[in-house]
Amino acid sequence: FDINSRYTKAEGYTGNGEFTEVALAYNTAGGVVFGGDKFELYQNRPNPFSDATIIGFYLPEATTATMTVYDVSGKLLKVVEGDYKRGYNEVTVNQANLQSSGVLYYKLDTPINTATRKMILLK
Repeated sequence: FDINSRYTKAEGYTGNGEFTEVALAYNTAGGVVFGGDKFELYQNRPNPFSDATIIGFYLPEATTATMTVYDVSGKLLKVVEGDYKRGYNEVTVNQANLQSSGVLYYKLDTPINTATRKMILLK
């Protein structure tokens, strides 16, 4: 299966009316496999969260990446750096490591891609 814009534009919207990418995901014995082969930063889950949240992302090739979490004023709250495999990866963020609450932003940087999303931390 494939999602494309051959006949109509391939796009989706969240419950809040925000634009989101459309992608296929397949559940397999080895975990979730995502269709396509492009860089993606996914919405954290759960969102909002109070204890911990998981941030998933897809990399088209193995590379180094940096995940940063910051508050609405731009204050840096957490940095996670690592070498990640091609495909789906996850980072777990614990509330105990964040000295803030409310709307937060997380950003994923690789040598050739970057993406940012927001999440809500309830204390």
